[in-house]
Amino acid sequence: MNIVWRVFGYLRRYPLLGSATLACAILGTLLIVVFPAVTKLVIDEVLTRNQPERLLPLVLIAAVALLLQHGLNSVRIILNNTFEQKVIFDLRSDLYSHIQMLPLRWFDNRATGDLMTRILEDVNSVERMLIDGVEQGVVAVLQVIIVLGMMFYISASLTLWGLAPAPFLAGGALWYTLTAHRRYRLQRRAASAMNSLLHDNLAGIRQIKSFVREREEHGRFNAVSDQLRKATLVVMKVWAIYHPSMYVIGSLGIVLVVYVGSRAVLGGLMQVGDLIAFLMLTGFLYEPINKLHQLNQLVQAGRAAGERVFEIIDTPIEPGWNVTSAAAVTRGEVRFNDVNFSYGDAGPALQHITLQARAGETIALVGTTGAGKSTLVNLLSRFYEYDSGEILIDGKPIRDYGTRALRQMVGVVTQESFLFNGSVRENLRMGKPDATDEELLRAAEAANARPFIDRMPEGLDSVVGERGVKLSVGEKQRLSIARALLKDPPILILDEATASVDTTTERLIQEALEHLMADRTCFVIAHRLSTILRADQILVLERGRIIERGTHTELVELGGKYARLWEQSFLEPNAGDVETLLEVKA
Repeated sequence: MNIVWRVFGYLRRYPLLGSATLACAILGTLLIVVFPAVTKLVIDEVLTRNQPERLLPLVLIAAVALLLQHGLNSVRIILNNTFEQKVIFDLRSDLYSHIQMLPLRWFDNRATGDLMTRILEDVNSVERMLIDGVEQGVVAVLQVIIVLGMMFYISASLTLWGLAPAPFLAGGALWYTLTAHRRYRLQRRAASAMNSLLHDNLAGIRQIKSFVREREEHGRFNAVSDQLRKATLVVMKVWAIYHPSMYVIGSLGIVLVVYVGSRAVLGGLMQVGDLIAFLMLTGFLYEPINKLHQLNQLVQAGRAAGERVFEIIDTPIEPGWNVTSAAAVTRGEVRFNDVNFSYGDAGPALQHITLQARAGETIALVGTTGAGKSTLVNLLSRFYEYDSGEILIDGKPIRDYGTRALRQMVGVVTQESFLFNGSVRENLRMGKPDATDEELLRAAEAANARPFIDRMPEGLDSVVGERGVKLSVGEKQRLSIARALLKDPPILILDEATASVDTTTERLIQEALEHLMADRTCFVIAHRLSTILRADQILVLERGRIIERGTHTELVELGGKYARLWEQSFLEPNAGDVETLLEVKA
């Protein structure tokens, strides 16, 4: 029940809408007693006592009551839908906002499809439990109270006969409530598994086609889809037994009323009009009781979905989001003091890392795969939190900066440039949201991206497709560089920014990088010499440790790990590298 009470907080945000919805529901419910009362009077007064002059007024009263009841119902539906969408928006917005502030370590263990299921489907289930459950639950309970009051007024003894099935209904509802949660939880998990596989397969459709894996992936999809089918069938089979059983048990109350009431009429203890009105009221009594059983199903589904939603909301956000200190970086000096870090139980990823990058210097990171290069630069942006030691920017620990302020200081260009499914303009403005078209084009010019942008059908308004699928690798990379230029950070991270392109494209990118790296503190991870030959300091990493440091010339002369990597062509030279190397030696 804790989940239910937590979500009630969202309802309290809109007291007027909630009150108006309930008021319409309550007034509409009160009007249901009019028709049985009119029916009783028509039978006992108009027909039995032959008073035809009262027939038209009574019929008009019943007609007006029905019109008012359905008119209030229409207003209630409009208000309820408005209320519903506002609550959905707030809950989904809070969930998405929280997800964006969670640490990357949390995302490493989550499937995108599962998160999408929680944001889209689970939020809807929680909302239905709240809005429909509260409104329909209040109306049902109120209707039961009003109808019971009238039934006791007509005949207390007959009312008790009519309520004879109530203990069995309560027992059935309790059993369903106690056993349903596990079934709905398994169903939600199966839905997430299917959506996760679907998301992965759609994102990797080119790989599936290139490896001719259509049949195999269809089989995998059918397997997880079958799990969802089975989990859903378990839920529905139990409901198929529970709901009709409760309906039949409730109907026995009406049967008892017919039998006992008819004997009372035959014995002269009750009038016919009273019996007919009582039968109508008994139907009105068990209608909301059956609705409460349906609401019980809704609540159980909502509880299972709510657990999944609040599991995310309860996850601690990244440290630093609550720090409001503004960044005042003017130099970009970076220092690591004996920093250690590990990914959980996987052993140390970085050990005793100590380095200093003066403002405007370029630090190159070299090492085999898994040496810790990307991990080191990820710590600088606080994508992960280091275990011990200290990282400082301009002499101030990075944990003293707010997360937003810190990341505004650092620009990142990676090997796999991610572009959003929007226009060139929208992707570039990620670097500077208020940039003018002139600024965008200047940045594109500096990144050697202007020529291919001008060739595109709609220029800056051209859509790049999902993940930039309409562009080549080199074009995406140059847009990423232009985006970083617009951000204009004092600290720059280049994570193998030229590793996936040909030599011609690399020259264009290298020229763009020279513009980008000017007067900035740069950390460069690269396999090609052209990006590190002019570095002020090269750090060679192995198993999370810095084993060598110096300039290119110094490290080659040292004859250690760096020299061996160079000789083995792990650092891949090309024609441009040779020219650069000659300049360095000169």
